[in-house]
Amino acid sequence: MGLTAALIGGFSGFGMQMMTNATRKVPMSRQPWMHVAYFCVGCWAGNKYVAVEKSLVKDINEIRADKGMAPMVGTGAYIKYAPAE
Repeated sequence: MGLTAALIGGFSGFGMQMMTNATRKVPMSRQPWMHVAYFCVGCWAGNKYVAVEKSLVKDINEIRADKGMAPMVGTGAYIKYAPAE
């Protein structure tokens, strides 16, 4: 999932820079290093989102265990909510 999240985040960052240039009505290719910088920041943010989501699910399952509830149940396709048994 890391590559997919990085690419989605990267293209989102690139798109933000393109939208900024369009809003300012300057040529789209102005400051090309900013396109690269926004792409890299977007890649980082995409990967960070996946890590934060996994840690949140882990914290939620700990809270649910303290309350005597069953852990979250998911499909297991994207993030496995419950630990493997």
